[in-house]
Amino acid sequence: MRILAVGLVLAVAGALAVAVADLTVPFATIGHGSYSRAPVAEGLDVLPTQPPCGAPSASPCAARFAYAPNQKLTVWFSVRNESRVPLTLDGVPRRWFDQFPSEPLMRPVAVLDGGDPVRGSPGATDAIPFRPLVLASLEERMVGVEFRTTADVAYACTHWMVGTGIGWDRIPVVWHWVAREHETEFNLAKPITLMAPSATDCSG
Repeated sequence: MRILAVGLVLAVAGALAVAVADLTVPFATIGHGSYSRAPVAEGLDVLPTQPPCGAPSASPCAARFAYAPNQKLTVWFSVRNESRVPLTLDGVPRRWFDQFPSEPLMRPVAVLDGGDPVRGSPGATDAIPFRPLVLASLEERMVGVEFRTTADVAYACTHWMVGTGIGWDRIPVVWHWVAREHETEFNLAKPITLMAPSATDCSG
């Protein structure tokens, strides 16, 4: 009985130590990296920007794309371990993907690992599916999120008015140190907007 009691005390003490360590390291954080890359579109035409894009007080200009069915668009951004301890980068949370309907105009479908931007081209074409990894202090990593447009043109024409669109300007990333999960939102250097099908697209 005494051995069992000692074991329980040690287990509780260990859990408390982990929790206290995780809460008392305010310097442990993942921040914006120093590398970025323009969105990569496959089969989507880029549209001109609209005013007040480019004005000093305006928010970053979004990259606008014309709708085309079942096409891919990938955004890239870099993250950096800003702390003095190794941190585990878990990627983009599944709950963020799950919040979107199965058939919007465009939806995120995958997270990609673009490798170490210091050692190669940021968001290289040989990117792989993202898996959790440990970032050393000040180490950076390129993270990509792949979006895909709906293949159902009739649905897009029925549910989206001409001149409207769907867009993203930030992506959440989760990471942890010791045990507790943390989430940080990253603003995209180049937000993206996919415009609804044009009248011509819907007349066919």
